[in-house]
Amino acid sequence: MQLKSYSIIVPTYNSESSIKLCLNRIIQEAKNLKYEIIIVDDASSDRTEKIISNFKKKIRFIKLKKNKGVGYVRNYGAKIALYKTLIFIDSDIIVSRKSIKNLIKNLYKNKNIGSVGALPKVANLTKKNWSSNFVCLKSCYGNDFLNNVFSSNIQSEFCAINKNFLKKIGGWKFYDSAGGEEYELGYQINLFKKKNLLIHNAKYKTYYANLYLRFKKIISRTDKYISILLKKKKFDTQGSFSTSSQAFSSVLTLIIFSLILLNFFYYHKINNLLLTIGIIIQFIIEYKFLIFAKKYFGLKMLIFSLFGIQIINIGIILGIFKFCIKKIIKFALIK
Repeated sequence: MQLKSYSIIVPTYNSESSIKLCLNRIIQEAKNLKYEIIIVDDASSDRTEKIISNFKKKIRFIKLKKNKGVGYVRNYGAKIALYKTLIFIDSDIIVSRKSIKNLIKNLYKNKNIGSVGALPKVANLTKKNWSSNFVCLKSCYGNDFLNNVFSSNIQSEFCAINKNFLKKIGGWKFYDSAGGEEYELGYQINLFKKKNLLIHNAKYKTYYANLYLRFKKIISRTDKYISILLKKKKFDTQGSFSTSSQAFSSVLTLIIFSLILLNFFYYHKINNLLLTIGIIIQFIIEYKFLIFAKKYFGLKMLIFSLFGIQIINIGIILGIFKFCIKKIIKFALIK
C-alpha cells in the first residue's frame, strides 16, 4: 500500500556536520512503518560516508564517483527506489515530529495534488554566523502565517511525490550547482494540471548560509530562474522567494543606487527627490518583512535587514545581468 510503504531519498554532499542529526530524526519518525532510506552521495570529500556507515538499519548507500548536482542525485535515488511513494529530505534539515506521516497522508487525499511539502520553521541551526539569521528570515518570510496552501514550486528540501508521476513529468532537472530545481519541477507539475501543496502540520529546521554566501548563490539562482519565469510568465506565490514584491524591491534598489551614483556626476534637487521617494516606497514594500525580522530576532536584526535587503536585491540584479550577457554571447556566436 502506498500509505504504508515509502522510500526516503537523502542527497548528500560534504554533509558530515549535519547528516547524523538528520538521519537520527528520520529513523525515529519512520519507525513502525515500512520504509527504506536511500542515500545518494554526490562525490563527497569529507567524512560523510564514514558517519553514514554507523547507520546500518534500512539504509542503502550509493556514492557517485563524480559530482553531478542535486537534481541528478534525486533522480538516481528515485530510479532505484523500491516503493511508489517518494520522500525527499535534504541532508541538512531536521524534520519535525509526525511530518513524514502527514506528508504521505496528504499526498493521496486529492487526485489533483502533485506534491506535498513541509514548511520551514523560523529557526536557524547555524550558530556561528549572525548574518545567517537574516538569510533564515528571508527564506521563511511569508510562510509563518500560511495554513495549507498551494505553491507554484515544489518544496525540494522536504517533500513527498509519487514515483510514477515524477517519472511521467521528466524528473528533477539538474544544474551545475544547486538551486532552481524546485521552480522547474513545480512548473512541470502545474503543466500536468496538478498542484504543489504546502501543509502546516509538516515542518523542519535547517542550517542557513551567511549573507555573503547567500548573495553569491542568489546570482546563480536568478540566472537559472529567469528562463523559468519567461516560460511561466508570472511570479511565484507568497512564501516563495521569487514573488512580484521581491522583484519590485529589486527594481527600486537599482533605481536608488543609480540615483546615488548619478549625484556624484550630476547633482540636482530632482535626483534627491526621486531618491527619497524610492527609499520611502521600498520601505513600505518591505515594512512587513522588517516587522517580521524584529519579531524573531529583535531590533538589531531589523536595522541589519535594511542593509541585507539591498545585498539580496543586488544579487538578483547581477543574476539578471548574468542571464542577459549569456544570451547576448550565445546570440553573437550563432551569428
